Amino acid sequence: MSAKSRIRCDLDLDDRTPGRRLGRLSIPHSRHESGYGVIPVPIAVLNGGEGPSVLLTAGNHGDEYEGQAVLRDLIRELDPTRLKGRLIVLPALNLPAVLAGRRDSPLDGGNLNRLFPGDPNGGPTSMIAHFVDTELLPRVSWALDFHSGGSSMEYLPCAMVRAANDPALAVTLKAAMLAMRLPLGLTVQATQDTRTLPAAGLARGVAHVACEIGGGGSLTPSSAAAAEGALYGLLCHAGVLELDTPSAPPPRLMNVAGADHFLFATARGLFVPEVALGQTVTAGQRAGRILSIEEPERPPIALHFARAGLVVCRRVPAQVAPGDCVAHVATDAGT
Repeated sequence: MSAKSRIRCDLDLDDRTPGRRLGRLSIPHSRHESGYGVIPVPIAVLNGGEGPSVLLTAGNHGDEYEGQAVLRDLIRELDPTRLKGRLIVLPALNLPAVLAGRRDSPLDGGNLNRLFPGDPNGGPTSMIAHFVDTELLPRVSWALDFHSGGSSMEYLPCAMVRAANDPALAVTLKAAMLAMRLPLGLTVQATQDTRTLPAAGLARGVAHVACEIGGGGSLTPSSAAAAEGALYGLLCHAGVLELDTPSAPPPRLMNVAGADHFLFATARGLFVPEVALGQTVTAGQRAGRILSIEEPERPPIALHFARAGLVVCRRVPAQVAPGDCVAHVATDAGT
């Protein structure tokens, strides 16, 4: 049995009274400036009565903004009487990272999406992961976590799920991707990192989906619109909300199956790309070259794709160091 969370929530998460309730999670954080301090993370519950419960999160990484914007709008603008069920909403899940505009927390260096299932006795980021895993996921049947490429990467808009071992759950996740009104639906194989929120959700039997929309530390009209469409598409599909939404073409279903879908820098320097986001590439095709900054006389270092696919993500900053991901591809489902 998991240890009890040290985080205090000032909302009764089992209260199904219809309406909108706003509160805070209080994460204990003793520091030099505040010996008995807490980190107040905003949480909202919108309840319309009987129906499924859905967990909605953004700010898992603090420099990913589309979800933060769309969930704040939802908290203020959605009339709870329109719901057939309940929404638990955290628009700034890793608040210290959100306030710093960073992928990881400035308090403990924690990357929240690599710390699940968390630790109630760990740092603030690990405590958040533990609270989500033990207090929130067991109370819901659906979950949607908003992501983008952050400061360093840019994504084509896509719904994303982790490959599920349960065939029935796999069918449910595929149907959810089809409903989210995004042009791509990516299935990430279960051999990838197991410390993520989607992995924690699947372990709890929750139909957990994510989306990757935009990046580069920016927020655009098109990326915000894509996030809003994904949100309301999923809520309608889950049966929590009824809306007349415009039809959208079905997404192109693709896989990200292993390390050879990713391309990494092998040296320090300036990466000069030779392919664009959204371009289809072949195995062995040159992706770009790295130019040495300190030694201009050195020949460029070429990088090549290990396999064919669609470039769904690309690096934004030109300067790279060994191990930096500069691009990754996805392959059509079934290939």
